[in-house]
Amino acid sequence: MQLMERRAVLLVGFLCAAALAAGLGACSDSPPGRTYFQRNIEPILLQKCAGNTSGCHSTNAGDNFKFAAGNFDVTSFENVQKRRDLLAPFGAYPYAPLLIKAVGPKQLKFQYNGKFLTIDVQHSGGAILEPGADAFYTLQTWIDNGATENGLKPATPAQVGAGTCSTAVPSGFDPSAFMANANFAAFRTNIQPILTSHSCNAGNCHGAPQSDFYITCGMDDTQLAFNFSQAWAFVNNPVPDSQILRVPLAVAAGGRGHTGGDQFVSVDDDSYKAIQTWATAVGKLDFAAGDTVKQFFADNVEPILLSRGCSFQACHSPAAANDFKLRSGTQGFFSAVALEKNYDLLRNDFMALEYADARRSRAVAKTLLPDDPRVTTVAGIAHRGGPVLETQGVVSDPATCPAFDPATATPFCTVQEWLRLERAALAVSSQDPGQTMNLVYVDRPTGQGAGRLEFDTFQGGADLRVIALTFGANRQLQSADVGGSTSLLGGCPGITAGTADVQAPDVANDGTRVAFAARNSAGEPLGIFTVNIDGSACTRVTPAVADSNGLHVHNFDPAWSPDGMSLVFASTRGAGGATRSRKRFLPQSDLWRVDANGGNAEQMTFLSNSEISPQFMREGRVTMTTEKASDGFYQLSGRRINWDRTDYHPLLAQRAQSLYAFDGSGVEDMSAVKPSIDYASATDIREGANGDFLLILSDINGDGTPAIAGGGGALAIFNRSIGPFEAKRADPGYLQSVRILDAGAATGRTGAGSGYRAPSTMPDGTILVAYASSMAQLNWEIVSISPRDQTRRALLTGGGGRAHVDAILAVKYPARTLYLNRRQLVFGGSGNDSDAGHGVLHMPDAPMVFTMLTGNLRRGRPVDQFRKASQLVVYTEGECPAGPCAANTNGIFQSRAEIGRANLASDGSVKVRLPSGKGLVFELQDSGGHAIVTMGEEHQIGPGERISMGVSEKLFDAVCGGCHGSVSGDELDVAVTPDALTGASASLSAGSDPTSVGP
Repeated sequence: MQLMERRAVLLVGFLCAAALAAGLGACSDSPPGRTYFQRNIEPILLQKCAGNTSGCHSTNAGDNFKFAAGNFDVTSFENVQKRRDLLAPFGAYPYAPLLIKAVGPKQLKFQYNGKFLTIDVQHSGGAILEPGADAFYTLQTWIDNGATENGLKPATPAQVGAGTCSTAVPSGFDPSAFMANANFAAFRTNIQPILTSHSCNAGNCHGAPQSDFYITCGMDDTQLAFNFSQAWAFVNNPVPDSQILRVPLAVAAGGRGHTGGDQFVSVDDDSYKAIQTWATAVGKLDFAAGDTVKQFFADNVEPILLSRGCSFQACHSPAAANDFKLRSGTQGFFSAVALEKNYDLLRNDFMALEYADARRSRAVAKTLLPDDPRVTTVAGIAHRGGPVLETQGVVSDPATCPAFDPATATPFCTVQEWLRLERAALAVSSQDPGQTMNLVYVDRPTGQGAGRLEFDTFQGGADLRVIALTFGANRQLQSADVGGSTSLLGGCPGITAGTADVQAPDVANDGTRVAFAARNSAGEPLGIFTVNIDGSACTRVTPAVADSNGLHVHNFDPAWSPDGMSLVFASTRGAGGATRSRKRFLPQSDLWRVDANGGNAEQMTFLSNSEISPQFMREGRVTMTTEKASDGFYQLSGRRINWDRTDYHPLLAQRAQSLYAFDGSGVEDMSAVKPSIDYASATDIREGANGDFLLILSDINGDGTPAIAGGGGALAIFNRSIGPFEAKRADPGYLQSVRILDAGAATGRTGAGSGYRAPSTMPDGTILVAYASSMAQLNWEIVSISPRDQTRRALLTGGGGRAHVDAILAVKYPARTLYLNRRQLVFGGSGNDSDAGHGVLHMPDAPMVFTMLTGNLRRGRPVDQFRKASQLVVYTEGECPAGPCAANTNGIFQSRAEIGRANLASDGSVKVRLPSGKGLVFELQDSGGHAIVTMGEEHQIGPGERISMGVSEKLFDAVCGGCHGSVSGDELDVAVTPDALTGASASLSAGSDPTSVGP
């Protein structure tokens, strides 16, 4: 009787859901569907996920681009299958996210570190299923059987890896302890051959360094020792629950599922037993190894990341489309490698250890409510995953966190306690009321109007000063009278306070060393100086040199590397001497770097227009403003580059207006444009503590001159994880990634009455910035502005008619590593090859990547138009000649020369050997030599760089779609796939010899 009742419920549910889907007011007499999905699963999904929640998980009629809440549309099997990540257990979770979300928070459990913990994932639609209900069990059975259309479990045959293994061992790895282990010989003799014979270390499997379980070729003892350390980290107690055994084991024999298929048919497999014997001998590796702070992370923080759903496959897994790629472990076991990677990633790249308030960190700010009325200071920022660290009824504020008790602490207070422990281990200031922090700034006359590219204009009468600011409540730095400041220029050789031109100070991570640019007269070049914050040991680190081609050789805009060992700066020096830019014909600058003492100078960028204002991202990449000019196009945009000079890459504000492919009707219009950033200039770009970028936006006049004087403009915040910006767009599901503060007055447009320049982060979450209430007078003052309510507060008082600009706090933080390119990542590769005069560029799908190089709106991509191309053509962009330089085409000087071409493979891929250290322009042509699409700006290849640029069309939606939108423009096409982790660089050209292009 009970079984008959269950079948009746399912049938009634199907009929009612069908009526809902058809827009009818009552159940119809439609016959049951033909497939298992239509008969048993679709009725539940339609009734529970579409009908009961007012069309939540279904698309809405009239939407230009298909969008459903949670990007999950249940109205067809095909659309449900786009979200395979919701239809299978993943990592530590024993249930599929579909079931976890459907039953609501605290209804299901997962196993971690020998305990069963509650899954606490919120669902905006509320709890729509009971864990013991028929619908729950029906969905669970379907999911356990592979969530297929016919309800039958698919086969999981063993997969064979492809691609060469890697010999790369992470820097700093010490093989001695592992080689001395009593079980090392057994690993070399018995285990490494198994890993090799199963092709585990193939390039598209565990031979990819971004893989959780990364193993090398094992060609020498160092590589074997590294492989030993990796395998050891995946051993559990009890041994049969070890990830190295349980994951590759066939599911039918008790395995946990493996993207590489069933490598061991049963526990009686000889290879399985060999690994089990070795694992029993070696035992479990301890992640914390006596480190109490790391142990706190393992015991308290990692469980939060799991319980709150952060490690879902489509959220923050290695396959997800964002940089916060958490390792997910497996059911009942978290390897030492996974814990170490999560700890390092979270601590070093997503926590701002320099600030005592966890809300300054991106990992926390992204998971809190942006506008909680109960919080008096700045808290959260927009997050596609929602405020997952919030606890209902509790304010997320360090001041409300009691003494830590793991049994009662909220997730926010747990992370705040971890931050406190990390900072205590670093012995840094608690930033409590009464403590101080130094502020360095430039004091100069009002009215000086040179813009950021007009660095050759002498702006004298300046001083570099420092003042101590005192912390008040909520870690707010209090205002201070400028009379309490002191000059830092007293001991600087050849520089006189009140006479010199002083620019762009920056403070090293130790909080004690200041770098800045200065010169004493218009007849001298700008040079880089360093000085201690007490005014001692002032040194010029870039000696003045004679003029070149009638131009000063300036060195300016210094930025300390995050390890405090180097300086990156802009310079007009060059191999052929100083030149002019091709639009405004001002002195042209590239980025250079030197050791902290001025030694070992190296050029970082090699283009024909200026790169200025370098800064460092937390992860160790260099950002800058790049001047881009081509026929009919001029833009100052944000770019970034790795420390090893690889991956010169777009960052933000690439276009004021951008071509788009689709308008939502399915019709391509390659000539139409939409506003993108809607400004032609983005300057003063600096990553904030919470990972958002702070920048200044402004218009540019037709001749390239700034519409706003003095380097001023609109103050903007760019949330990079939301995706590209399109001004004024308000489609359902589209999130705006750029926010302009004080937009009613400081507009960045011609005639704006007020403006901002040089923003950075304050300890209380406000923005430190220079503000001019009158752009006519350029009466700059240092203020703090709240991104929440946009109120301004003067930090320096008693200015005496002087302008105060370019302020920076002397924030102390632990040394951070520099970013080197990595094999197999999207846009990944390696640097420092033996041939420094060339680099190798691989495009897995040139037509696909050209849609990114020429436009960046979330409106679909014209890849079909670009598929007409058959060859890649490469040009060099010539610099202005020495001496006078004038426009020769459409307002710019252009001297472009073809250096060669290469045929595309049938899949659109191409691999070329290119000259490094030159400005290059790429173009796709058809077989008749007609241009299909041409880049609007220069690219460069670093010395010895080997890079894979972009991904194939079939993987684009999974790898890039989360940020840049899908190929079609429909949000429903954005999805994840495990292939994104290891297949991003695969193509017909990947393993071939490159075609030599150019000298």
